Amino acid sequence: MFGQGRARLGMAPVNTVKEFMHHFRKAFSGKTYGFVTQGFLAVLFLVSFSGCSNIEVEKAFKGDLRPGKANKVIGEYCQSCHIHKYFDPPLHVSKVRSLYNRPVFKRARECRSCHYIEKNWMHNQHERKTRMPKDANRGKFRKFEKEELSRKRRG
Repeated sequence: MFGQGRARLGMAPVNTVKEFMHHFRKAFSGKTYGFVTQGFLAVLFLVSFSGCSNIEVEKAFKGDLRPGKANKVIGEYCQSCHIHKYFDPPLHVSKVRSLYNRPVFKRARECRSCHYIEKNWMHNQHERKTRMPKDANRGKFRKFEKEELSRKRRG
């Protein structure tokens, strides 16, 4: 009664799956079957977690790209959001610097000085964050400031 409509709904009947697995096991016997199965699962795992990750965006926010290239990548990433579609990054940087009192933010030339991302590994997405002037002026981001100052001294 319930199993009759499965083929019409796009679900494979259980017998078809069993037949496939039987032929699969027959083709790869013993240890080979185990290696093939593990290899298949490893490839499936890697493919499922590599989907939407944008490595260039992550590099830009880490500071691994040249400042001009990083600003371009971050600007395009932000403009992909409907809220920031008509956003002008250079104008924004020049306007916002005056809101900060701390030297790292006051002299900032890179978007990543005030903006960062946190990776949500569960959903393989980024969450956009901002180091707000109020928090930065209170010294909430001192660790980041130290890292940036030492990065600039190194060259």
